[in-house]
This record gives sequence, C-alpha cells and structure tokens, in this order.
Amino acid sequence: MKSIYIKFSFLVLLAFSSCDKALEEEPQNKLKPETINDYVELLNYGYPTTKDYGTIVGLDYYVEMMTDDQDIRYLNTDRGEYPLHPFTFENTHEHSSMFNGYDQAWKNLYKAIYYANVVVDNVDEAKGNASEIAYTKGEAMVLRAFSYFKLINLYAAPYNENTASTDLGVPLKLDPTVQSESYSRNTVQEVYDQINLDLKLGLELMTNNDQRVTSKFKLTPVSANILASRVSLYQKKYDDVISYADKTINLNSNLFDLSNNTMEFAKTRWGYGQGVHYFNDANNNVLFKYGSNEMYYYVHIPGALAISDNLISLYEPGDLRLYYFTYIKGSLGRVYFKFRPFPNRLGEPIRGFRVEEAFLNRAEAYAILGQPEEALADLNTIRKTKFDASYVLESDYYKYSTSTYDTQEKVIQVVRDERRRELFGEFHRWYDLRRYGMPELTHIYDNKSYTLSENDPRYILQIPQIELDYNPSMQRNPR
Repeated sequence: MKSIYIKFSFLVLLAFSSCDKALEEEPQNKLKPETINDYVELLNYGYPTTKDYGTIVGLDYYVEMMTDDQDIRYLNTDRGEYPLHPFTFENTHEHSSMFNGYDQAWKNLYKAIYYANVVVDNVDEAKGNASEIAYTKGEAMVLRAFSYFKLINLYAAPYNENTASTDLGVPLKLDPTVQSESYSRNTVQEVYDQINLDLKLGLELMTNNDQRVTSKFKLTPVSANILASRVSLYQKKYDDVISYADKTINLNSNLFDLSNNTMEFAKTRWGYGQGVHYFNDANNNVLFKYGSNEMYYYVHIPGALAISDNLISLYEPGDLRLYYFTYIKGSLGRVYFKFRPFPNRLGEPIRGFRVEEAFLNRAEAYAILGQPEEALADLNTIRKTKFDASYVLESDYYKYSTSTYDTQEKVIQVVRDERRRELFGEFHRWYDLRRYGMPELTHIYDNKSYTLSENDPRYILQIPQIELDYNPSMQRNPR
C-alpha cells in the first residue's frame, strides 16, 4: 500500500489557519489509514455536522434570513445585530457579529471535500472487505457531490444551460495534496459535471455494495437518490428528477403524519417544546441530517425572527403544519419551533433530506412536463398526512384537482406553494427563489425598506473575505 501523507488542501488551510499564518506551518498531524475501518472513521469526520450537542458547525443559516419567509419587524438589536445584516441585502452577507466573525460554510464544506478526496484517492488499497471498500468509496463521492452542490448554489449563479460554461463557479479540488499555487474558480458547468459524475459513480458503488447503514448522519443509497433528484431539479433535468425521486420513494415512502391531531388541539395545546422533533432519528421519513442549530439564537430568543404574513397566509384551514411549526410568542407574532423538542441544543441537526422532498421534487417535474394529474397526486399524498383528519374525511377537502388548477401555470404555482409550506425553515427557500428566476424581494424594518431587485447580483453571495484576502487568484462576484 502506498504511503499516505495527508495535509489539508489550500482552501481548507485558509479557513483553519490564523490570519497571518495561512501556509507558513506544515500540519503536524499525519494520518496513515490502513484498514477500511480507518477510512470509514475518517470519512465520518468529514461530514459537515456537529459531533456533540454543544458545538455549532456553521453552514448556510444566513440564507433563511434573506427570504420572503422571514419577518424581522420585532428584532431587538441589543440581542444581536447579525439577523439584521443579511435581511437588508448588503453587498456581502458576512458581518463581524456572525458566529466566529465570518462565513464558515466555505470552510466546512471544503473540509468535507478534503476528507472525501482522501478516501476516494486511497481507499481502494485499504485492508478489509471488498464490498465495504467499494461502498465507502461511493459514499465519499456522494459526500463530495453534496458539498460542491452546496458551494455552487451559495457562491455562484443558478444553473443556466446557456451560460453555465462561462459563469464563474467555485474551485474544483479533487485530490488531497497541498499545492503552492493559488486556486481560481472553475465554471458552473465544470462543477456540475463533477457533481453529476460523482453522483452517478457513487450511487452505483453504494447501491451495488449496500451496507444497510441505518445512521441518519450518513449518506445512504436512499438519501443519495434524493440528492440526485434535487441536483437534477436545479439543472431542469426533469426526467431525471422523476427517475431519482421514484427510486427514493420505492425505497422509502414514509411521510411524517400529523393527521391524528385536531385543529382545536393544535391551536390550544401545541407550544414551545411540544411534540416530536421534525428531524428526530425515530422519524422514518428522515433520510439524512447534518449541520447544527445556529438558528436557535435568532428564532427562540425574545426580539428575533418571526414568520412573514405572506407565508402564514398560505396555510389553509385544517392544515396542522402552521401550528406544528409555529406558535404565538407574546407580541412577536408567529415564531417557529420546527426543530423541537430541544431547540436550545445548538448541535441538533436541523437540515437534511426527508421523503416529502422526493414527492415535491417529482410533483414539480410533472407540472413542468405538462402532467398535472401526476403532479397534484403527489401533492395530495403529502397533504393527506398534514391535515386534521376531519378535514380529510369531509369531501376530500385537502385534495387538489385539475378542475380547479386547470392551467399549467396554476399547477406549477400550487406546487411551489406546497413546497414552501412543507419545507420552510429548512433552508430551501433561498435556493428555490434563485432557480425561480431571482424575483424582487422587499424587507421592511424600523420603517425602512430594503430591496433585492429582480436578477440582483446579490442573489449570488460573495466569496468569504478570508479566502479573498489570501488567494489573489480568487475572482470576486460582481456587485
């Protein structure tokens, strides 16, 4: 077996080093994995998620504050200035009052890529079961695809087939070695080509060598299929969206069922800390979870974020989700506690993949391909589990039909609305707005209006300043 001398890549070193010692010191730790168990543990460390309930793994929490789902009218800046900053659409989303003072998503996602690269490059020579080796290599490829998918949708333009080959993406780093030269940005198309390749090869290896992993903190063939469905959706490859969603649903069709509750109970009895965590390990619809609960500071403290009136208005009578996801907090309007029962546990993962998304992805693809019956059937499957049972039994109240939604435009819009109702607070809305055409958004706070214009360049977040400072080849996003 070849000797492995592992160092952090340039991108990761920038993130972890002190400001004046970016590449001055050689890393002291040298890892020499030999067995497949070594590589499994190494890859586990690369996942961008907390290792204990007290740790924050900063990811893309700020994008939630920039959407039309959030209302900051009650913000008390004495409790922390940061929620106001992204809400006002400044030229950079970074601010000194962020966790650790800078955007950590770049660092943590490239850290995941680094560990994935180590495994992909070397695991074939590990000692151990051949099937487990192949599976672990596939898992590393899918983790790398996932990480690049997050990066490209934070710091680059939404995928556009006509411009992707020239639009600036993010740097592709596919080996674990340190090189002296700075890294420049690959194109959006190049990054998506790598994502698609990693998903294709990774899924094949994982599916053909399935280890029946049950941990919700690890990618599996089921969650890899839903990731592939999401990636296809963002690229407008709608036949692929349906194919991958089908595979997900065939493997796991469980939904989180609220329908055994009544509206009266929901309105009067649900409250802070009640009920089951929406990403609870025991929920069969949860396929993969990662990250941490950075939003706790901004949602659960007095004088913080609330739910916009626009979002609240989308919930219909009988829809239990409004009361399960949110509650009235004094004079602050509706605030959300979707991530209960332990929202104060900062390490509680509040991002992930759920089976509901597979139905929503497939419904959107059906709608755009001109198959309204199939699209509405997927929505109705979800809605049956989210409405008070008395509303479900009463003339199929919850159901959508083509007699009402009788044009393609209406079907597409109702799919988007259902997606917003079901997935709010899970960091989807910002990315959905980007791929919907980057519409104009207006936020109001303290009698001032802040507008993100249609196709505004600020829909593409600026590269973190720490990277720009230490990498002269890193192109800035235009402002």
